[in-house]
Amino acid sequence: MTSTKVALVTGGTRGIGYGIAQELASAGYSLILGYKENHQRAEGVKAELEETYKVRVFVVAGGTEEEATADAYFACVDENFDGKLTALVHNAGGYFGGRSTGPPKPDANGSWFAGWEAYEFYHNIYGKYFLRLVEKAVTRMEDDRGYIVAVSGVGCNSNATPSLPHFTPGTAKSSMEYMVRSYAKQLAPRRITCNTIIPGMIDTDAWAPMKERLGTDGVQGMVSRLVGMKRWGTPKDVGGVAAFLCSEKASFITGVAIPVDGAFHLK
Repeated sequence: MTSTKVALVTGGTRGIGYGIAQELASAGYSLILGYKENHQRAEGVKAELEETYKVRVFVVAGGTEEEATADAYFACVDENFDGKLTALVHNAGGYFGGRSTGPPKPDANGSWFAGWEAYEFYHNIYGKYFLRLVEKAVTRMEDDRGYIVAVSGVGCNSNATPSLPHFTPGTAKSSMEYMVRSYAKQLAPRRITCNTIIPGMIDTDAWAPMKERLGTDGVQGMVSRLVGMKRWGTPKDVGGVAAFLCSEKASFITGVAIPVDGAFHLK
């Protein structure tokens, strides 16, 4: 069994993904970080993580929905780490139409379904891509030493009330969560774990449009009203949980969905 720990994190150069990358690096993981197109930021993140944590970091560009991007991730594993992967964290996401389109609204009939194009967009990023990644990752993981984590969303399983504005992406994330439980059962004999993290209100640039619409006081009021701990979560709050799930300390935890939301799910 190799002593090197290697993690692949999709969407790993900004927001929650960067918080996960930081915590994994602090735990001694070498990293392969996926990102879409901001090459300057990716190279800056690579340099910072290598300097701060003294680990090897590779960055791979490409759309999360593209099969060629997944191929590039695992080519990087094979070329630089002798085909050995310890942890997979599927964090990358997306917004159909972009974040500037504003919050979703129901149609004239009261339906929150955003249409088939949006449906395919979200399923390509979450369910379909998670399936593609896991099928490739498990062939490169050693028994007793493999960890898989999916980053989902609020209301996508039976433990929380559904969020109607997020109906369409929720169908894809809930499919991914079903796969997490199925893979946990399938991979248990190999002692490879598979779990879900469900972030709540985490302070990243994804919230910038809402902050602009509501203003500082409005946003803080929303956080105080919805989050039991009355504060924003941070990317490293999520990253700490991901790093724990990708460690031997969590080797007997599998098939679960863990909210990281300061009691948001209890509202």
